[in-house]
Amino acid sequence: MVNAAMAPLRGPEKAAAARDAALLKLADDIAITAGGMRGAAHKLGQVIGVVGLGIGNPETRAEFSRRLSPLFDSAPRWDDDIMRAALRRSLGDRYGRIIELDGPVAAASIGQVYRGVLSDGRVVAIKVKYPDVDRMVRADLKNLRMLVRAVGRQMPAANAERIVAEVIRQISRELDFAGEMADQRKFAQRYGGHPAFVVPDVVDELCTDEVLVSEWLEAASFDEACGFDQGRRDRIGEIVYRFYCGEMYRTGSFVADPHPGNVLVLPDGRVGFVDYGLCIELSIGELALERSVFVALLQGDIDTAYRLARETGFIVDEGRSSAAEFASYVDDVVGWHLRGEERRIDGDLASKSAAAALLLRGDHANAMAGQALIEAHAFGRRNELATCALLGRLEATAPWSALAREALGTAGPATALGEEIAAWLRKQ
Repeated sequence: MVNAAMAPLRGPEKAAAARDAALLKLADDIAITAGGMRGAAHKLGQVIGVVGLGIGNPETRAEFSRRLSPLFDSAPRWDDDIMRAALRRSLGDRYGRIIELDGPVAAASIGQVYRGVLSDGRVVAIKVKYPDVDRMVRADLKNLRMLVRAVGRQMPAANAERIVAEVIRQISRELDFAGEMADQRKFAQRYGGHPAFVVPDVVDELCTDEVLVSEWLEAASFDEACGFDQGRRDRIGEIVYRFYCGEMYRTGSFVADPHPGNVLVLPDGRVGFVDYGLCIELSIGELALERSVFVALLQGDIDTAYRLARETGFIVDEGRSSAAEFASYVDDVVGWHLRGEERRIDGDLASKSAAAALLLRGDHANAMAGQALIEAHAFGRRNELATCALLGRLEATAPWSALAREALGTAGPATALGEEIAAWLRKQ
């Protein structure tokens, strides 16, 4: 008799093991290729590492993070005295308005965050750029195209170079504190008084090209929130989905950096969102396409969704991918918020979604290899994958499809929170 523990893996277990092995190989390829980077490596680690949040097996998830650790470890390390001197130099006489300074309390991709108290009593978050980080990141990004060779074996795309160019453009924008300040101010004004979203106000008079000062949020971290009871986790998950996915489809103006470090849970149940260095503004035509494709998918109108995919250049090789094959791929990647029923997102579901999108294997290997991802929509797809990964960490349950229909305006509020938000929107 064969010992059960020694028996070969079969069925779902075998598929899960193969998927995890492929994800670990992807982590190795990227860590080796990007390991020599300095300024951009930490951001790349955040962008790619969020995939690991969806890996169902805890041991594999830990190993995925470990293999990407060189990217995080290569982030600039600066002595606290040097950072405080940079803050003082950038603010000049205005530095005297800071009467207390604690930290650093967090490390961002291009700087460190401190907790400060101003002379008027306000508590603030102070993000200070690492010295010379602009030059380091721009030097790194010149070499980023090498990553195409590393990930191309796992994620073949007909327009990989154009996608990388878009990633370079967006990461470069993160160096622009003036632009980030403007985006954060825009979102703070848009969501002021919102029943669920909190965006910290910017302290304009203390912001410079090297320093970004905003309201401090006293809140629980995302990791802490993952230990809350199920009801609280469900509410947090709904809010996270509404912010990162719902607003993308509702307005076309969205924050494109779903990450555990950017999500904070306030005592009153609202969720704070920080870091506005990566914001996307779709054109009218781009938003119309996003909405049209998603509406068709939600309605089960695969023929229309497939036609739009062909017309806009996502399907560039119809011989490889039929409408049925396209529908199967889409269902595996984003089916979690296309189906009508309430469902729980766990780590296994999130892992399968990410793997289907990033690792073209099995049924999708021939059909989707060589197709294109339109640059303007690349970050939207990442938002969906990263949001699903966050929901998997929370193990949140909600009627995701109904929330999507609500965001698109094709159905009314799906939840009690949706009713609150609808009432708030009517007053704006």
